[in-house]
Amino acid sequence: MKIDLKDKIVELLETPLQKLGAEIADLTLSVFKKETTIRLFVYTPNGVTLEKCAGISRAVGDVIEETDYFEDGYLLEVSSPGLDRPLTKLVDYKYRIGENVKVEFVDKKRKKISVEISSVNGDEVVFLDNGNEISVPITEIEKGKIIF
Repeated sequence: MKIDLKDKIVELLETPLQKLGAEIADLTLSVFKKETTIRLFVYTPNGVTLEKCAGISRAVGDVIEETDYFEDGYLLEVSSPGLDRPLTKLVDYKYRIGENVKVEFVDKKRKKISVEISSVNGDEVVFLDNGNEISVPITEIEKGKIIF
């Protein structure tokens, strides 16, 4: 199995970020005229502040500098995933517990539901629907959107 650069960077950053109390929500790479932009979206237990982003940026920059992945240079941007970003991974749901969400399923025949995120248990997201718990494997969820 071929591991692409994005996967290598995610793997490289997971441990240093955990030490800072952060988890990767997403990482994107884009290249323009040989310079790569790394956009790192992170979650932290008490939210993502500008100070946390700065500290994470310094730590991540130090780790990336030890590699030869970006010999032509790179720009690093660190931020929170944002409120309107679709929820697609377990970590997305983990940091949104207690929020109301509209869930779309991989099986398009299955009706969308509007529920509260109760917990994440193993590889399942547990929702509350009128007081009833519904456990759904993450593999069956296409995406969720926070209801404002």
